Amino acid sequence: MRFTRSILVIAAIASVGAGADTARPSPPFTIERPGAPPLELSQYRGKVVALAFIYTTCSHCQQLTVELNQIAPDYTGRGVQFLECAFNDDAVSTMPEFLKRFSPAFPVGYSTMVAVRSYLQYSSVDRRPLYVPHLVFLDRTGVIRADYPGEDPFFQNANANIRAQLDKMLKVAAPKKSAATK
Repeated sequence: MRFTRSILVIAAIASVGAGADTARPSPPFTIERPGAPPLELSQYRGKVVALAFIYTTCSHCQQLTVELNQIAPDYTGRGVQFLECAFNDDAVSTMPEFLKRFSPAFPVGYSTMVAVRSYLQYSSVDRRPLYVPHLVFLDRTGVIRADYPGEDPFFQNANANIRAQLDKMLKVAAPKKSAATK
């Protein structure tokens, strides 16, 4: 019995961070913005992207916005793009107050729960809760290199962990441009 319980505990711990280093191509994704053109993730190819999926009314998400605001000045000039996408049901109506209160130094917009669940590979029949904030890191080629759901221990020391993830991703050389794309 003790052996079985240990295996279950180890499996549970492993599954929490299991998505941390799962490489997969980023599917197309659009972030709508109030009073501004929508953003396509593909427009940031060539940059490392830190994409946070949030609820505008969630205190943990608001804290992540504060953390990202502190981190962004140190990384935007180094080829990192920060983005936030709210997907709570009332995101459109709560977005103006959220933007006013937190003044994010990076683009923030919204999408639907269905689009976000699809992007994060939660199927329509999947009943797992989608905890927020949910932070995804894309490399310069548009590949998801790290995926941290809201319940992940990654968020217990978010500032240091985000910086470490970005530093690790920035060490990877940018892809060479071919003669056709120069």
